Amino acid sequence: MLTQNLPEFWENLYTEHKDYWNLKKATPALLDFFKNPVCPQTGSVLVPGAGFGYDAEAWAERGHEVLAVDFAPTAVDELDRLSRKHENFKSLDLDLFELNPKDPKKGGQQFDIIYDYCTFTAIHPGRRDECFEVWQKMLKDDGIVIAFFYPFLNGNSLQGPPHPTSEGELMARLDGIFDIAERMPVKDSIPTRKGKEEIWILKKVEE
Repeated sequence: MLTQNLPEFWENLYTEHKDYWNLKKATPALLDFFKNPVCPQTGSVLVPGAGFGYDAEAWAERGHEVLAVDFAPTAVDELDRLSRKHENFKSLDLDLFELNPKDPKKGGQQFDIIYDYCTFTAIHPGRRDECFEVWQKMLKDDGIVIAFFYPFLNGNSLQGPPHPTSEGELMARLDGIFDIAERMPVKDSIPTRKGKEEIWILKKVEE
């Protein structure tokens, strides 16, 4: 049985037109967040699990240097197309858990911003600590994570992906790794996500 740890799992969803998360446009909530003073005006952006890259492209169109990462062939092809369209957009065919700031073939740098929308809740819940560790090593010491957590619920049902998360789980997993700089509601949720998501701004814990 395929699990979401494998590119084939996601590729099957694409080929069977079951990519229900695909809005076919940049997420309205992200475009609204761009207007928030908290959102950096400049800086490099890493988008792990970028899918078709609509949000990653929105960052690039805003002027940021962007690296979009995915490992499902259909998504990789689309990201590659976008990389030819924008000089400040690069794509990488890679399992996000293999990202490494010291390996040029696996990211090769740290970033000012890591942006996540649904990738954290799409991965297998058993790998969530590992995901935060990847974010930590790929983020500059003065950088920030901008995470749109959905579904953000008080339950811990494992049905999914996406797999729900909660305030309690996040606080426990983030402890000692990231500080929570800010939490805010999502102002422009699509109807099916309304009231079920939050934006968390994270900074590295100072050593």
